[in-house]
Amino acid sequence: MIRVNLVKSEKKDVEKRPFSDQEEQPKEKKKKPPIGNLLIALAIVAIAALAFLQKKSIDSERALLADAQAEKAKLQPVVAKLDLVEQEKAFLEKKIDLISGLKARQSGAVRIMEEVSRDLPDWVWLTEENLRPQGLELKGRALSNIQISDFMRNLEKSGIFDNVGLLTSVQRNQGANTYLEFTVTAAITPPAAPAAASAPGAKTKVAGNR
Repeated sequence: MIRVNLVKSEKKDVEKRPFSDQEEQPKEKKKKPPIGNLLIALAIVAIAALAFLQKKSIDSERALLADAQAEKAKLQPVVAKLDLVEQEKAFLEKKIDLISGLKARQSGAVRIMEEVSRDLPDWVWLTEENLRPQGLELKGRALSNIQISDFMRNLEKSGIFDNVGLLTSVQRNQGANTYLEFTVTAAITPPAAPAAASAPGAKTKVAGNR
């Protein structure tokens, strides 16, 4: 007759079950991800997001720079035309100033010559007029010193000249004729000073008989 020990087999089963539970527990622990790996993954995601945002910002800046360069290229001909207009404007302004200065000098010199012609007495005539910054120098001829004095007096009364003085007076003989060769200087009054100063060394010869 064969006997089967059921009690012992149950013990074996009972002893085996806890061992199997112990084997399954480490397997479950291995399935849980470590915290360090999660942190590394989060750092990688953050770096990738930051790189994406930075690249997007750089692309935006490059697009703005390209637009600005294209706008500059479009405006370059306009800027060149404006520079040309400014140069022409400056040239015209200088030309206008030059013409105005010439007119002022011409009107001043004409005024002085007209006044000198009016102040000449009879039998006094001029051979040379020098308009200089320091004043006017007149050279001429007269038949007597009285006529030269009258001429100087007329100059002083004109209101244009001041400090009229006789520089030289020399008697000359030409055949049977005798005359005086004189040089008179006069300062220009302030209203006519710019005209005198703007035409240094101007030299005009006037010949006539009055």
